[in-house]
Amino acid sequence: MQGGLLRLATMLSVCTIGVPTAGLDMSLAGCWTNELGSIMWINVSDAGFIGGSYKSVVSASGTVARGDIVGFQQDLTHPTFGFVVKWAIGSVTVWAGQYYNDGAGEQLVAMWLLRKKRQDPEDNWEATLAGMDVLNRANPANCKVPDDRSEL
Repeated sequence: MQGGLLRLATMLSVCTIGVPTAGLDMSLAGCWTNELGSIMWINVSDAGFIGGSYKSVVSASGTVARGDIVGFQQDLTHPTFGFVVKWAIGSVTVWAGQYYNDGAGEQLVAMWLLRKKRQDPEDNWEATLAGMDVLNRANPANCKVPDDRSEL
């Protein structure tokens, strides 16, 4: 059931990315990139539900990591948000942050926790990493949503 809801949320978000939302004063929908070149595509429903996809160029294997996004946005002038990425490699990352626009550009500033998959409880001490991320709104022309979901 839970996997089915995630797939449904992801399918709906991919089908509606780029569609403006009418119910929020400020929507975080669109394409965002960070300083390392990772790309996040999100859609936000009128109720503030976030869905989308994340493509990270940073991974332990050295290859591109892809994952599905689910989360929430608060309806504020400078919205706060939280979302989870379920990585195809078996790990999850959670972000919590806030939207800012200083006139020079729109940014999502967030703290993150990455939980790596571990088989042995004795390895638990090294299983969670923490950090900060700044994502900048990208020009949609430079941030195309792939037609093929296998590209995400």
